Amino acid sequence: MTLMHTARRAALAAVLAAAAGTAQAGDPSARDWIPAPPGTTLFATYLVGLGSHGFYDRGSRLDDGPRVDVQGLVLRPMYFGELLGKTVQYELILPAFRTTIGMDGVPDDRVTGVGDAQLGAAIWLVNNEDTKTWFAWEPFITFPTGKYHGNQADASPGKHRWTTVQDFAFVQGVGESTYLEAVAEFEFFGDNTNYYGATLKKDPAIRLMALASTNLTPDTYVGVRYRYETGGREKVDGVQAVGRANNHQLAFEVTHQLNDANQVQLQYIHDLKVENGPRMRGVQLRYVYAF
Repeated sequence: MTLMHTARRAALAAVLAAAAGTAQAGDPSARDWIPAPPGTTLFATYLVGLGSHGFYDRGSRLDDGPRVDVQGLVLRPMYFGELLGKTVQYELILPAFRTTIGMDGVPDDRVTGVGDAQLGAAIWLVNNEDTKTWFAWEPFITFPTGKYHGNQADASPGKHRWTTVQDFAFVQGVGESTYLEAVAEFEFFGDNTNYYGATLKKDPAIRLMALASTNLTPDTYVGVRYRYETGGREKVDGVQAVGRANNHQLAFEVTHQLNDANQVQLQYIHDLKVENGPRMRGVQLRYVYAF
């Protein structure tokens, strides 16, 4: 497996995690696991720009590693309802990406297209507004609907495989306007049977996240997220291509409620450590309309 192939896979993984948004097969923002009242419909749009600041192989930085630049647009409609007395959320995630990979002396490789669609359904097993305590479980399914070419497998926006994610989230309010959150995410991957004519297998990945947020004003709050990721070892026709992840990331965000129906959020994302692939940093802009 070439270094360029590894870079492309890692770049797409990074943009999926950051761009795909909240409460899903990706990284949540603060307070995303506090449910809206049943009957509420939300439509969220995400714009993401990420660039690499170093490329790593088994934890060591490569001086001649590739440069990676990714942009993403994600559309995410959500509906909150009620099922057997529990609040539930149904959502559809539709991503699109542009990935540019460059190395010195080689023309940039750029691919643009629609990624794989994701469908999720969350249920709040604990939903106590009086004690500001929430606990939710959300399974996700990713459908191989995105643009994919077997001879451009790493750069293709689609991954040509089914995946499922199991999210478990706990939220506890403290005082007037501070919230502490913990999220555990487990992702399981199907096989890609057309990976440059070979079969790509990927081990399950685990992501653990801690979040905290507090209000600056009644309409504005700031938050921070720490994420640790492990697992995800990859093999091509039985030969290991990428080792397990051992990645650490921080994100800072500010969210402002314009009015009852409109909210905007700006987030800065920064990889602290990456075991394999590009170390990314960039921004995400989110707009949410409620009706």
